[in-house]
Amino acid sequence: MSQFKIAVILYPGADILDFSGPIEIFNTSVPIGTTPSFSTTTFAAHTPLKGEAAALVYIPDKSLQDLETSLGDYDILLVPGAHPKTIEDLVAGEEGKRICRLIGRFAGLGGRNGGTRIVMSVCTGALLLGAAGILANRTVTTHHVAYDMLKQICDQAAGGESGTNVQRGKRWVDAGVTGQGVRILNAGGVTSGIDLSLFVVEELTGRENAQQVASIVEFERRGVDDGWAG
Repeated sequence: MSQFKIAVILYPGADILDFSGPIEIFNTSVPIGTTPSFSTTTFAAHTPLKGEAAALVYIPDKSLQDLETSLGDYDILLVPGAHPKTIEDLVAGEEGKRICRLIGRFAGLGGRNGGTRIVMSVCTGALLLGAAGILANRTVTTHHVAYDMLKQICDQAAGGESGTNVQRGKRWVDAGVTGQGVRILNAGGVTSGIDLSLFVVEELTGRENAQQVASIVEFERRGVDDGWAG
């Protein structure tokens, strides 16, 4: 079986666990020592860049320009979140608009190699999907501090009532498939991205593989209804 190719979008201030958690899951091979079923490539407009609270410095694999020219080569687009103010400032600038255009383009692609592509957001990464206009008339979720903000951003992108239904208390939400055949998935806050990543592993490679990955990283999986109650 060929590898599923994942493009991970990074930007200054992105939450560290939002992207490092899923990257860990997708790069864990089962059995240990075999080639993983997924390959991840990070993209950013800046290199190096600092994650949330400037705690760590990252060197992305490639540039956003590289992603713009190779977007069709990827099966999954992973969009991490950040502090809501970081997202607000990002979307207001050219870098954020560029990221939103990439998200919109990916959501408009057809399937790849006979399969369904996936756009997955982690935490407030859903705000970027909302700003890209791909969450209208969908049931979605995000970090519990940003429920109202997500609805507002979706309405702004739609130029009025978006029909977006923001679910509260969900670990993740399957927002459905676009007319072009791209599936949209949202994780709740931060560590929810690990559960969503394991869900994707299960969906694409089987439950046994997902359970083995969870065992290797010693992560206790939570269900879709086990979201934060705050």
